[in-house]
Amino acid sequence: MKKIVIVLCLLCAVAFAQSSGNFAAKVGTAACEINNVTGSITGGMTNTLLETSIKTPNSSSTALVIRPSLFTGLYTKTRVDNLNESTTSVAGIKVRVQLCDEAGLICKVVAPGVDPGGWVYYDKRFQQLSSNVPSFLGADCNPDPNIVEPCYIQLILSTLAAHSADFVIGDVGGGTHKVRVEWAFETVGAPGDAGACVGPGVLTVQQVKTFSTGGGIVIE
Repeated sequence: MKKIVIVLCLLCAVAFAQSSGNFAAKVGTAACEINNVTGSITGGMTNTLLETSIKTPNSSSTALVIRPSLFTGLYTKTRVDNLNESTTSVAGIKVRVQLCDEAGLICKVVAPGVDPGGWVYYDKRFQQLSSNVPSFLGADCNPDPNIVEPCYIQLILSTLAAHSADFVIGDVGGGTHKVRVEWAFETVGAPGDAGACVGPGVLTVQQVKTFSTGGGIVIE
């Protein structure tokens, strides 16, 4: 009976060792906010990078699941008047993940898409406003001859959202790795007509095993 108990305990220990994996996380707490009167976006993280480190064993079956979770904000404003019958505003946030050596000097992109730089969009908005009304109203919409007020139509749109995506990389090898998630803002339009922010943000990294009996990592 004692031998059976010992064998069972050894099997339990092996199963636990195989199922467990290293885990790391980095959290940025600064939050984006929308002004309820003007619609403008403020706050968020002033930097454009979250970074953490994880140590992995020297095994060809070691893989990492990297998950950047970001709260994003977009602001767009379009306005047409007697001089501009159509205006366009674009705001976007694109994200990429890099796996680097311990010193952070040698990095490679963990890319789920076709962009050679590894960038994927977490959020993007195209806003266009067009009207033929100003063309026949002229420059002054005020019936009072002593007051000149230009004719225009304006649209402001602000949103806050939460996004996350999984980035996977296999055969990372042993040692300590730096994992970076960085983001970049894309704005098109007149100054002040488009904006974006990120925050809060969470970067999580989990070490997992890929076994020959499973599906492994398949990239199509």
